[in-house]
Amino acid sequence: MPSSNLLPNGGLVAESFTTWLRLHRCEVDAVVFDVDGVLTRGGRPAPGSRELIAWLRQEQVPFALLTNDGGNSPEQKIELLRKSELDFALEEIVSASHGLIELVRERNLAGQLFYLMGTVGTPCYAQRAGLRVTTDPGAIGECAGIIVGEERYDWERVITVALNFLLRNPQAPIIVPNPDDVFPVGQGGLEIAAGAVSRFIQLLCRTRGIEIAPVYLGKPYAPIFRYSHMRFESRVQRTIPRPRVIMVGDSLTGDVAGGRDFGYRTALVLTGITTPEILARSEIRPELVFRAVGDE
Repeated sequence: MPSSNLLPNGGLVAESFTTWLRLHRCEVDAVVFDVDGVLTRGGRPAPGSRELIAWLRQEQVPFALLTNDGGNSPEQKIELLRKSELDFALEEIVSASHGLIELVRERNLAGQLFYLMGTVGTPCYAQRAGLRVTTDPGAIGECAGIIVGEERYDWERVITVALNFLLRNPQAPIIVPNPDDVFPVGQGGLEIAAGAVSRFIQLLCRTRGIEIAPVYLGKPYAPIFRYSHMRFESRVQRTIPRPRVIMVGDSLTGDVAGGRDFGYRTALVLTGITTPEILARSEIRPELVFRAVGDE
């Protein structure tokens, strides 16, 4: 491979995931994609992404989109992708919201009232999972726990309400669909995500001698992967060995670490939040590295 394909630490990088997959189709039973920074870039399809999806459908390779987008319901995410000129069926997307269904059932939370910071999409997937929600700070005393959503809101007021509630009720669940610290926005920018907000609240509680334990649902945590894998096996009506599924993403801490810990193969694309320099410094190593998901 030419020296231009060398990472700063000497590791090799291939040009496109599409080319690799066509050559290694017999090794893969299913593919899991991150969305932003992988299949889309700046609200537009990444070069070659539509062709890759069309090929997967033609070859009848099961695939899913795994997104930590906690501010949009799966229906909204599908519509946003359509506006980006990428068409997917609702059953082809798995979001951090799907882990909430399992959590509500496991902890017997159905019907309980939760204080919602920000939004979790329309239709509200917290309500769909069986919870009642309120954004009214005056109702915090009636709440069983907190959900950390996304989008812009009055951070100072809302975080202060949540902080004081948790200081009084440290055992109350604080549910965080999106564990990420940031997410990419246009022109190479970043916005603060729910994971960072939850860890900020956790740090503030710790300064008061109180430990809280946020419950994370999205990548790299297992709930989103379990739900997606269950869908794969339901679709093909057979067991799919985890080492025959490959996770393709742009985040080392979310996509690569989560896929690896779940037993999937991992592929990193360098078109999102991870640069070659970040990869060279990281202890998290993907199995495969590509410049992009498709052929430029």
